[in-house]
Amino acid sequence: MSEDASAAWVAALPHREEAARGAVIERLTSVGLTASDVDAAFTDLGDALCRRAGGAGETEADLRDAVLLVELGAYLAYAQERAAARRRLAYGRLLQRVSVADLAAVLGVSRQAVHKTATSGDSRDTYATTLKRSNLR
Repeated sequence: MSEDASAAWVAALPHREEAARGAVIERLTSVGLTASDVDAAFTDLGDALCRRAGGAGETEADLRDAVLLVELGAYLAYAQERAAARRRLAYGRLLQRVSVADLAAVLGVSRQAVHKTATSGDSRDTYATTLKRSNLR
């Protein structure tokens, strides 16, 4: 893979760590997807894919779309996790200066939602704990 192509994939897959990126690129390219395809799907959050319906007998297009939508899901999960972590940090800092009720009113959410977000642990810790528990079964 050329340096330009490699850079394009790195830019298109910001949610993938370097160790996993090669396998992901292999999976995407095996169905004919390019870094530009991935970038376009991430840019419009899959709207174009959802509007496009494959015609009868277009199983290759369906497989391509399915692979791309799986990667979009992974990207969105990554984005949600980052947003939640940043939100927890912001709430924690804000709650040092304002009350839960005041912050909830400004945000347009319940006091319980603010409290739950502010006191929840790191999602990676929760995920690791869940994995450990599932291994015990």
